[in-house]
Amino acid sequence: MKEKVLAHIGSLMGGMVHNLNTPLMWIMGRAQLIQSRNDKLDGVKALAGEDLSTLKEKNGKDINSIQEGADKIDHILKALGYKIQMINEGYTSIELKEYLEMELNFLMADMRFKHETKKEVNLDSRSCYVRSDYCALSYAFTGIINTIMSSTDKGRTMQVALDNGTIRIGCPELSLSPEVRQNVESVCCGLKECADIAIDGTNGFEVSLWIKDGG
Repeated sequence: MKEKVLAHIGSLMGGMVHNLNTPLMWIMGRAQLIQSRNDKLDGVKALAGEDLSTLKEKNGKDINSIQEGADKIDHILKALGYKIQMINEGYTSIELKEYLEMELNFLMADMRFKHETKKEVNLDSRSCYVRSDYCALSYAFTGIINTIMSSTDKGRTMQVALDNGTIRIGCPELSLSPEVRQNVESVCCGLKECADIAIDGTNGFEVSLWIKDGG
């Protein structure tokens, strides 16, 4: 299971590099603009008050853009670091809200998830720890997401929720076919001993994962 989760990380490395490169270029470009404006301030005495106000406003906007780009890089690196740490150290105590936030940030490296999927995320604010094999949970969660994306067209809706300790993953555009059910059961096989797994096709598609040993 560990090898499969590591393989998934490797398969998304290209997307991670792309996601890091875009905000990095953004940061570098905005920094250069600020520097060029600061060079103009050498002749500050010759500038009217209105010109100074304009420069300050432009610099303020670019500083905000730099912070936004830095935040995006920070989210990507934290999500990657979280996965590697959890895999290598064999964590079995998992805080579900943090887990889902990190997994969803990591999945932004998959261009189908980032650009072709409408994401509806609703996570409990309260803390919820469970005991589970991280690799088995990650393999199941990302496997369900991948099943949805592989079985639907661009523009699909992905619903992810944490409800009283239960992880719910749904897609209203997906019908619960025998093949979809088989794929979900296959990726969730490692959770059978520690989780109740419910697959529902009443209104589109939904999988519920309830880890039994929680607190």
